[in-house]
Amino acid sequence: MLLQLQQQLTDIYQVDRAHDVRDYLITDRQLANYLGKNVLLEDTDESLLVAQDDEGLELSLFLDGEMLTRLEAAGPMACLGSELLDDWWKVIEGISHFNCVAWKASQDRTVTFLELELQAEIDKFVSTMFLAMEQSNSELMASLHSRLFEGVSFHNDLDDEQLERYRSANNYASRYCHALRQQLIDDHQLAKSELRHFYRLQSPEKFSHIHAKVWS
Repeated sequence: MLLQLQQQLTDIYQVDRAHDVRDYLITDRQLANYLGKNVLLEDTDESLLVAQDDEGLELSLFLDGEMLTRLEAAGPMACLGSELLDDWWKVIEGISHFNCVAWKASQDRTVTFLELELQAEIDKFVSTMFLAMEQSNSELMASLHSRLFEGVSFHNDLDDEQLERYRSANNYASRYCHALRQQLIDDHQLAKSELRHFYRLQSPEKFSHIHAKVWS
């Protein structure tokens, strides 16, 4: 499942999958806490652990083992039920973060925390919409935007800066995905061209692009 999801996203954006996300996967919470040096939020099921020094970049992706077992047993790639969405989106978010950091590093480009969160929200919407279309799940297609972006809650342990970052990412991604939704259904190739262009923009340009696309 993880490799399928990673490949789906790299195919959408036409970027090389230089690293198999499974090779960087941690499913043990205690190990993740040790490597993250208590950076992990309490009770989180997903986190990208990043360490950088003069010798390069080190990555590990923590996805809770029980969550993965539960999700894989349910078989979302065959039938994505609404009861699976919370776990599903956490996994996509982790893979999105991993892909984005790895690709940016390969291009010798920087990435901001806000850009990572924005891209993850977009990836959750796009990946789920394509799978819902593939499974002819019209109910999920119709309700996806509201399920993902409306009435959203945030982790209680976020500080003010983190909370503002997550809120901004949610707001911008909501507007972008709302503008893109019908195009994904009517002409997914054109939608993919838009997504590929957006993915390659630098962080400030992404927000300017959303303003131009949504508020123009």
